[in-house]
Amino acid sequence: MKRVFLLLTLVAALFCIEAAAQVMSPSPAMLEQLKKLPLAEQEKIARQYGVNLDALNVATSANATADNNNQPLEPQTQRVNNRKTEQPDLEQDSAKVERFGMAMFDEQKSNFVLPSSMPVPDSYQLGADDTLLLQLYGKVNQQYELMVSREGDVHIPELGNILVAGLTFPEVKLLIKDRISQAMLGVNVAVSMGKLRTINVFIAGEAKYPGTYNLSALSSVTQALFAAGGVSDIGSLRQIQVRRQGNLVAEFDLYALLLQGNAAGDILLQHGDVVFVTTLAGMVQVEGEIRRPALFEIKQGETVADVLAMAGGIKADAYANAAILERLNAQRQRELLDLNLTTKQDLNRAVKPGDFLKVNAVSPRVNNQIALLGAVVRPGTYAYQSGMRVSDLIRSLWGDLHASADPDYALILRQPNLAEPEFTVLQFSVSSALGATGSAADVALAPGDKVLVFNYANDTYQRQEINRYFAKQYLKHQQSAQQNIGSMQDFNLLVEQVLSDTSLQQGKQASFIADIKIRDNLSASQLVERKPDFTPLSIEELRYEQQDWLKGTFEDFLSQTLHDKALMQLTPHLTRRELLYPVLVQLKKQARNGKQPNVVSITGDVIVPGEYPLAENTDLNRLIIAAGGVKASANLQRAELTRYWRDNTLNEPLEVTHLDVSLADVLNGSEVVTLQSRDNVNVFARADWNQARIVEIRGEVSFPGRYPVRNGETLSSVIARAGGLNNGAFIEGAVFTREMIKEREKLQMNKLAEQLKADVAIRALSAEKSLVNPADAIAMVNELQKQEPVGRFVVDLPAIVSGNDSADLEVEHGDILYVPRKNTAITVVGEVQHASSHRFKDGMSLEYYLEQAGGFRKRADESGIYVIRADGSVMLPSSNRWFAVTSEQLTPGDTIVVPLDTEYKDSLSLWTQVTQIFYQSAVALAAISSL
Repeated sequence: MKRVFLLLTLVAALFCIEAAAQVMSPSPAMLEQLKKLPLAEQEKIARQYGVNLDALNVATSANATADNNNQPLEPQTQRVNNRKTEQPDLEQDSAKVERFGMAMFDEQKSNFVLPSSMPVPDSYQLGADDTLLLQLYGKVNQQYELMVSREGDVHIPELGNILVAGLTFPEVKLLIKDRISQAMLGVNVAVSMGKLRTINVFIAGEAKYPGTYNLSALSSVTQALFAAGGVSDIGSLRQIQVRRQGNLVAEFDLYALLLQGNAAGDILLQHGDVVFVTTLAGMVQVEGEIRRPALFEIKQGETVADVLAMAGGIKADAYANAAILERLNAQRQRELLDLNLTTKQDLNRAVKPGDFLKVNAVSPRVNNQIALLGAVVRPGTYAYQSGMRVSDLIRSLWGDLHASADPDYALILRQPNLAEPEFTVLQFSVSSALGATGSAADVALAPGDKVLVFNYANDTYQRQEINRYFAKQYLKHQQSAQQNIGSMQDFNLLVEQVLSDTSLQQGKQASFIADIKIRDNLSASQLVERKPDFTPLSIEELRYEQQDWLKGTFEDFLSQTLHDKALMQLTPHLTRRELLYPVLVQLKKQARNGKQPNVVSITGDVIVPGEYPLAENTDLNRLIIAAGGVKASANLQRAELTRYWRDNTLNEPLEVTHLDVSLADVLNGSEVVTLQSRDNVNVFARADWNQARIVEIRGEVSFPGRYPVRNGETLSSVIARAGGLNNGAFIEGAVFTREMIKEREKLQMNKLAEQLKADVAIRALSAEKSLVNPADAIAMVNELQKQEPVGRFVVDLPAIVSGNDSADLEVEHGDILYVPRKNTAITVVGEVQHASSHRFKDGMSLEYYLEQAGGFRKRADESGIYVIRADGSVMLPSSNRWFAVTSEQLTPGDTIVVPLDTEYKDSLSLWTQVTQIFYQSAVALAAISSL
């Protein structure tokens, strides 16, 4: 900063002096300091002080040239003198094909500097302004710096003038040594070149920046082109002419230098030479499997072989037998020609301007290979050998399979005819194959087979590898789209949640990809890490954007696992359903022209229900093995086989038949049930098989806890097993909840919310004026939907404890009984001045407790007051005895509810139901929380 401030001060002083006295000029030292600044700083200073930067650089260059004894200017300085420095287009399409050779003159990459102190070649001829350095030693020790005059001679003290112009440097050295040895006995001399003269060269034609350039006398054609910025977009790199005194003295082909290292045409320039860049004659584009794809300039008579040589030849995996040449015909229409690059006839075919040559790659398929995928230690491709069997590919259950592998279920995908994409499926058992090598169980393999070994049930192996893969893919996707970038750690959580929900639901044959969803409780920190450089997305937008992207990407990923060698390495981490997905998709694609897909399904009490490939000679027993086996709750006496059948030769409707099957006979091998396409097997659960029923007793019992119950057991029996009620138990206020009632309440609340929203919408569109803002009404409905139902079931616990069988009830799984301590309070809630609880006093009426709560609020519905008993029942006092309610009508634990007068603000009758739900839920939750 100090240096910039000093330079600003110097520049300001410089221009003030220039304004005061036009005859004065800036000092070279001041200009040198400014010259050292970056170009951006120079432009900033120039704009600030209103100075022409080009004029300033011209002055700088002129002073620098004078101080350096007419030494050549640097290329960057010269270009500033002639035009504005062009900035590269940073938004240029990176996929655009570049013209070969143009990168040589890229100002951002080239470090070219014009020669100033390079060794002088023996062919160099001295001329005016060249400098010779003489070192005399012997009897006389003296140094001389001699400049060649315009007459072509140099003056040596005590010897006079010697004519050296036109002589080569070795000739001049010999001449001077002879003169000194003759004139000065005992004195030797060492002759070397000092500063070289500069020459003026005119660069014309299609140069990028044509004009006159002051260059070193040792500059060649390429160095002159560097000084001029190279050639223009239509300039030729292969026909560069050097004209001297009107005669053509050399033609330079830059391709010869770049491709062959031949610099024969790169001659040294002389004063007054003209470097002429001709117009581009034509180009050929080469792409595909070649070493150097680019646009190449061609000359008349060049062939396909010449163009391939320019491109570095074809790659090892190029399919040279069928290259494609696209060109314009005589009617100026594009046509395609097939070339066999292995024949001389096509290699010697002449190329024309505008040709496009593309060399495709060979097929990625590999002959005589076998792929091993799934729950194996070393997934990938292996070489096929004649007579190879499964035991040759998988030699050990312990060493070649993961611990999560299912040794009883594996598949072989075989393509019998390599000319057809259809394949067949073979099912086998790895444990049987290794237990009886060489037998029929040890299936013989064929070239091109794909062997799939599955994880047991829904197990996976190191699932985080899949999460890591998708996190990286998602970050690449976000960076390319310049959207919000979520951190990889947060996105791993998202992927884990999404992928954990992928499964085929029981009884459905839809693709499990459609079941991918994102859980609603995903927090914002888990979704996105804000980056200020990109436009932020809302959390909802990001959730759905991630969901849609993950759906498509995961489906594509699974589809490619059978073919992509890199993705094969991730197959050990897939579940059974995921690894089967591409197999099922391919089998369904093969079902066309009336053919049925070789797919069967199994539902019900099996480990992994869903669709499975119909392998050759598959029976029901093998299908059960594919599904991981039946559950312990399965009914082995009867299963149902549903068969869909139609004779494609006849125009008849689809027939559906249901067959009863004994799973016990199938599993022990006494019965073989063959399967056909689209069969569905439904495995029933045993009628007497029930999951463990658990009932929980809390509160004032001797032994609170969770109790398993049998079918038909009553609540009184469970209370007795819990040791009975304690002395302090408030049996009138017991709370009994049931899951079924909770679900029913939730359903009713949702229906009520939808009805309320419809009412709000109707009133908002009607002409009738409403005192309730629709937005406030919708907000209240949303709050209603957030209320969690309690599922309270009103029971007469005193009667149950006393042994009244009519009041007793059978318990169900998930039932909970809360027995609170004795409650001696009366609670007042709703539209009162101060909602509170008060000690129960015998003989006090309802009016007394309302007065204790401060009386009614302005919006209270005095005629709608009701009492919620401690047991959950509701008592409505009679209208004629409202304030004459005796203390016998109120009991400890009761709650007095003063509802909102809905007519006070709005005429919607359903608002009363909303407030009742709020109050009843609050009372039940308060009773539970007090335990």
